[in-house]
Amino acid sequence: MLVDERRHQIAQLVVARKVATVAELSERFGVSPVTVRSDLEALEQQGLLKRNHGGAVAPQVLRFSPAFQERTSIHLLEKQVIAERATGLIEDGDRVIIDSGSTALLFARKLRDRKLTVLVNSVYTLNELVGAPHIELITVGGSLYEPGMSFVGPLAEAFLDKIHVDKVFLGVNGVTSKGISVNNVQEAGIKAKMIGAADQVIILADASKIGVGSFAFLAPLEHVHTLVTNVGITPEMMEELRESGMEVLVA
Repeated sequence: MLVDERRHQIAQLVVARKVATVAELSERFGVSPVTVRSDLEALEQQGLLKRNHGGAVAPQVLRFSPAFQERTSIHLLEKQVIAERATGLIEDGDRVIIDSGSTALLFARKLRDRKLTVLVNSVYTLNELVGAPHIELITVGGSLYEPGMSFVGPLAEAFLDKIHVDKVFLGVNGVTSKGISVNNVQEAGIKAKMIGAADQVIILADASKIGVGSFAFLAPLEHVHTLVTNVGITPEMMEELRESGMEVLVA
């Protein structure tokens, strides 16, 4: 097994189980405890877990809902490199919205030392950024959509009508030549309002979502300024998206 593949599987296991010891990881993957500790150190630097005395724990303080936990663990390594690439689009002093997607949460973890104004609608992202020394943190109200632990509905949308930010970072479930889309109508409304509140719309989506349409339409490609994705995107799809005027960044 290649190093990257092993580390990917270790990260997925820790996210799913919340905790793992060096001894059990060594036995499971057939490598020495020294190698496991090296893997855990590398994964901690990427923000995928936190080391403790005997192994590692998942980095979140709040317990993920089963639905969100599953979303987070799928294509985890790809989401991590996308999140890292997206940090290059942030400038100190920016006012940004970060939505409730799993890739957006990984992105938020990398911003704790930045000087920003950040608006969120996710309980998980709010928890991640609480206590960040230079971040002014704002959250919307509204109804709690429990599968994603995000605030949605008319109250949340009305709040966003009064907000203007420099950039919004959105996770979506589908990107095609027709536009961007998500799986459920509960989150579609507030994501559309986020798009309307921002000067720049930045989509965080791994390659499995490119060329795929989802249930609830959000916006045509003309409303998207930048897509951050990973190396799995096809050259044909990349060309088609760039022809729409969108910047495509490949992590």
